[in-house]
Amino acid sequence: MGMEKGLDSFILRMVLLSDMKGPGTIRTKEKCPRCSGDFLHLPRLGFICPDCQTRPTRFYIDLFYSGQRIRLFTDKNGFSLDSYERAFQVLLEIQNQIQNHTFDPSFWIKIEAKKFYVSTLLDTYLQHKIETLAPSYRTDFRRHLTLAKNFFGTKDVRELRRKDIFEFKKYLEDSGSLSPKTVKNILDTFKAFLNFCHKELEVIQVVPVFPKIEITPKAFRWLSLEAQGQIFNLIPDEHKPIFGFLMLTGCRPSEARALKCKDVNLENGTITISATFSGKVYREKRKGKVSKPVTIPIHPEMFEYIASRVKNNLPEAFLFPNPVTGRPYNKNALQKIWAKVREKAGLKNIRLYDATRHSVASNLISSGTSLFKVSRLLGHADVRTTERYAHLDIEALRVDLNKLSLKGTVTRPLSKENL
Repeated sequence: MGMEKGLDSFILRMVLLSDMKGPGTIRTKEKCPRCSGDFLHLPRLGFICPDCQTRPTRFYIDLFYSGQRIRLFTDKNGFSLDSYERAFQVLLEIQNQIQNHTFDPSFWIKIEAKKFYVSTLLDTYLQHKIETLAPSYRTDFRRHLTLAKNFFGTKDVRELRRKDIFEFKKYLEDSGSLSPKTVKNILDTFKAFLNFCHKELEVIQVVPVFPKIEITPKAFRWLSLEAQGQIFNLIPDEHKPIFGFLMLTGCRPSEARALKCKDVNLENGTITISATFSGKVYREKRKGKVSKPVTIPIHPEMFEYIASRVKNNLPEAFLFPNPVTGRPYNKNALQKIWAKVREKAGLKNIRLYDATRHSVASNLISSGTSLFKVSRLLGHADVRTTERYAHLDIEALRVDLNKLSLKGTVTRPLSKENL
């Protein structure tokens, strides 16, 4: 009796809601597990076997839209429709989107939705970008994308919002193993990915706002001209040409290793830096996204070696070969030589970069050379990069300020006569 009353209540609710119809319906492929009969569908109420009072556990949405039949077995997040309530909510959301003209089947059809997963598009971005990157950076780049894939997974890129980006930042910070600079680099990589989705793939309309991360620049060390001279005397004679070039020009070690005889113009007394080594790979491009070839004068103290090298070798020969191997210096070879020299000199925490590029810039600026000229020499694409050395000319400014004097006047009280 009670069962019949419950069924009557079901039927009554069905009748009351029978006029509330919209596109699409909920269906099930299951049969009653007891009698193998079809389930009775009471729209908006559920499915039930009239005889056994059993209910199905799997559902799908059957929808005709723009002449296409669409069957959905999961929600947007990939969860199966394992209850009538879940299926009903999905259908209700779809009907609202259709009514508001915002319905896009690709958000719902699993095979289509996969195309917009962050993880899927990150793989596309990797394939698009990897060959254009410096070999030395590719490992870090892959790591950045892997961290993003682990966090966002099957999240639809079209649904990313500012909140998601801030949560990703917190996820990176909470890992405890990443420095603020690394977190910034990973976020920069992800932002470049979203720009790719926006401009190249055109799958998102806008790129969400990214948080700003302030990075305190690391204090760099440098050597005075006197200290550089003392260090240079400790370098083995066979390796002095490349170390001398680094200390006298501020050229990056990776770019000095890549110089060839063809880059030298003896008539004009210049060298054009247009290539670099990235790891062990020679690249006909300087370091930096927008870096262009830079031409610098040959230092008088280097002219004899460079002229001899150019006159006695083919244009493709490297300008500074390692005399031990006859091949270009590799990064490790230079570092090992520098480590031994630094140990002899009793220096600590002074990198090869500090003793060469940083020291050249610092000493030139301290001696009064303009930021613009130093920027040209170092090949900086933006003079603002050179400005980090600007504080080093404080002593020169102090000397210049000492030329000014108000002696005998500043301590004198003001009066109407001297106003």
